[in-house]
Amino acid sequence: MKHKIIIDTDPGIDDAMAIAYAVAHPDLELVALTTIFGNVRTHEATRNALALLDHWGVAADVAEGEHAPVTMPANEPSYLVHGRNGFGEVEIPASSRSKHALDAVDYIIEATKRHPGEISICAVGPLTNLARLLERDPGVVSRVKSVIVMGGAVHRKGNVTPMAEANFWNDPDAADAVLAASWPLVLAPLDCTMPVVFTPDFMQALARENPTLGKPLAAMAEFYARFYRSHLGIGGCVPHDVMALSWLTVPGAFRLQKGALAVITEGPAIGQTLFQPAGTQSRARCFDGRPNHMVMVDTDPEMFMADYMMVMTRHAG
Repeated sequence: MKHKIIIDTDPGIDDAMAIAYAVAHPDLELVALTTIFGNVRTHEATRNALALLDHWGVAADVAEGEHAPVTMPANEPSYLVHGRNGFGEVEIPASSRSKHALDAVDYIIEATKRHPGEISICAVGPLTNLARLLERDPGVVSRVKSVIVMGGAVHRKGNVTPMAEANFWNDPDAADAVLAASWPLVLAPLDCTMPVVFTPDFMQALARENPTLGKPLAAMAEFYARFYRSHLGIGGCVPHDVMALSWLTVPGAFRLQKGALAVITEGPAIGQTLFQPAGTQSRARCFDGRPNHMVMVDTDPEMFMADYMMVMTRHAG
């Protein structure tokens, strides 16, 4: 049975890698992309989402999301990491299609009412759309099949500050609200993304095996890898956002830990993920009344990369 998914996204190079995986995987049915700011601004994310789907011949909907965080001013987009167009300056032809008439939040509400208990939301950008979703329709927590969030850093340091990962840093209030909700949530933080590096050789092989999907990704990855090399000394790039989808398709690649989660929403540690393992106690009141969620704390890189290449290769065939 296919997993019906909505990807909440700010495309973004690793977002494109995740969308390509969703397009290629026979067990994933891409219902829609909902867009958010982060790597680019929201209107640019919508443009990029439509362009990618058209370029790859996919008819999924694109619904535009929030343009600013829940309370704080918006940070500057991550153009340094993803390029001014979000795709590492690789040009993807603009789409002639229009975004959906509903905004992202109403789209998710309607989709989960049409398919109760069937839709998984893979959130790979700041969580503003999901926080607004909880405000607008609290009952959605019982209609989604699962929510998989790429964000945060539990046992690792952050990637935009020593404490904070980018998606949570871009809207910490939203992240805290989403982690406080009692829905079936799995967190894919930097703990599980950073062990995986797509090397230049891997990306070139991907382009050879699946030119349609792989060539543009390999071209984007050159820009992405330059950032990782210059800032982190890594010989390749990290496909963060793919993890939110791989949880559905190859869960055996990940090691899990269960516990309650919170996010610091102000001060020098803004955006930091706090974690209290299930079965333990502390005097931190921020965990009071919070559900335990599953956290992907490590990854088998070889299994993950073999799965990604296999899925993309089979699609090409």
